[in-house]
Amino acid sequence: MKRQFESPQPSLFEVGEPSVLLTPAQETELALLVETLLREIAMALANGRS
Repeated sequence: MKRQFESPQPSLFEVGEPSVLLTPAQETELALLVETLLREIAMALANGRS
């Protein structure tokens, strides 16, 4: 008999309601933050830094 357990962590690919609802202003701020972080990572990789 195989044991099955329920994970306390939701799946990354699980479709459902988000656990946190952001305001449009927060979504914009988050998008700018992610864009800035990705740009910094790209610049660091281009300069050979890790």
